[in-house]
Amino acid sequence: MTKIRKIIFSISKLKYLRVPRTLLSYLLLFIFISSYTFSQGVIQKKTLAVLEFDGTGVPDQTMQDVTDRFAKEYGSFKKDQFTIINRAQMRKTLQEQNLRVYGCSSFNCGIEAGKALDVDYIVIGSLIKNGPVYSLKSQLIDVKRSKTISRADYDNIIGDIISIMSKEVKKAAAYLASAKIEVEFVENKVEETQRKLIILPVEITLDQSFEQEKITSLMNEWIRGEVTFSKKAKLVDFEIEKKIMGKEEFKNGVMSNQVAKNIGLQNDVTHVITWTLRITKLESSFILNHFSIVDKPETIPKEDWLTGGLRVRFKTKNDLDLMKMSVRKYTWPVLGASPPVGRFPEDGFFARMWFKIKNAIDSFFFYIENMYGMTAVIIILLLLSGFGLFLGNKALQGDDPGPEIGFPPDY
Repeated sequence: MTKIRKIIFSISKLKYLRVPRTLLSYLLLFIFISSYTFSQGVIQKKTLAVLEFDGTGVPDQTMQDVTDRFAKEYGSFKKDQFTIINRAQMRKTLQEQNLRVYGCSSFNCGIEAGKALDVDYIVIGSLIKNGPVYSLKSQLIDVKRSKTISRADYDNIIGDIISIMSKEVKKAAAYLASAKIEVEFVENKVEETQRKLIILPVEITLDQSFEQEKITSLMNEWIRGEVTFSKKAKLVDFEIEKKIMGKEEFKNGVMSNQVAKNIGLQNDVTHVITWTLRITKLESSFILNHFSIVDKPETIPKEDWLTGGLRVRFKTKNDLDLMKMSVRKYTWPVLGASPPVGRFPEDGFFARMWFKIKNAIDSFFFYIENMYGMTAVIIILLLLSGFGLFLGNKALQGDDPGPEIGFPPDY
C-alpha cells in the first residue's frame, strides 16, 4: 500500500496544474478500486474435470475419443468460466489414489473422483450401444455441494460414432454448459432416493441333475446382470447375497417374502427381488417377485418407486441356456421396464398378448397381497368365484319361457 499512497500524494499535487476536481475524484476512485482488486488477488476460475465416459458395446479407444471431444466442446463454451484440468494428469492422479479411471459413471463415483482431483465440478457420462441404437447420458456435478446441476440424456440415437461425436456430444456439452452454476442447483434426487435392491431365493426344489449351490448362484447372477444393465436400482454387494444363501437354514430358500423383507431391512435396502424355482423331469417353473420394503419418499412418483409389487411366472425346458435366457428376459417386466430392442428374441404377437394378460393378473394379486395382506386376496377370489357361479347358474337356467299355456279346461 506504500506505493498506492505515493501515487495518491502525487495526484494530489495535480491541483497546482489546475486539474478539474471531478476528474481528480474519478482518478482517486479508480485507484481505490484497483488497489482493492490487487490486494484481493486475481479472481480464480472454477476447476472442472471430465471423467472418462463409461462405454457399453463401444471400444475403449472410441470412448476416449468421445470423452476428449466432450471436454473440448465443453471448454469452448465455458473457457471464460472454467479451467478444465489436463486429462493425462487427471488419469495419473486417479491411478495414484487407486481410484477408477474408466467406467466411473455413477454419482457417488463422480463425487469421490472430484474430491480426489480437488476440483469444483465434475462431468460424468456413458455411451451405450444396442445394435445400431446408441444412448448418450451425461451429468454435471457440483463436487463441493454434492449436487447434480444438470443432465443431458439422449436416447434412441441412430447413426455412426462419427455423427454422434459431431452432433449429440456437442449438444450434450452445450446443454450442460448452459446450466446456471452459481444460482440454480438441482438436487440429486435420483441418487438420494434410488432403489437399493437385494435378490433372494424363496423356495428351491431341484431335480437330481442340478447342483443346488451352482444353480442358486447362477440365478442371482443372471438377475443381477439385467438389473445392472437396466440401471433401475443399485444392488447390494454380491458377497452379501452369497453369505445369506450359504447359511444352512436358507439352503432351500428363505421360505417366504416376509423373511426376505426382514433380511432386506437388516441390509439397508429399499426393494427385494425374490425367486422361486421348481425343476422336475419335464420342465422348470419360475416365479419372480419384486416389491418395496420401505415407504415411498414424497418426492418420488409412485411408478418410479414401485409401492406395491410385480410378479412374473414362466416355464422353460430343463436346458441351462434356455433357463438363462428366460430368467434374463423376464427380469425386465418384474422391474417394471421393457428391454432394449434386439436384446432378446421376440415372441409372436399372441404369445406377447397372453403374457401381458397373465402378468397383469399375477401382478394385481401380488400387489393386493403386499398392500393389504393375503386375506384381501382370498376375499377377492371368493367374490370372483361367487360372481362366476352366479353367472354360470344363470346361463344354465336359460331365458325365462314365461307362463305355460297348458291344456284347455274341460267343459
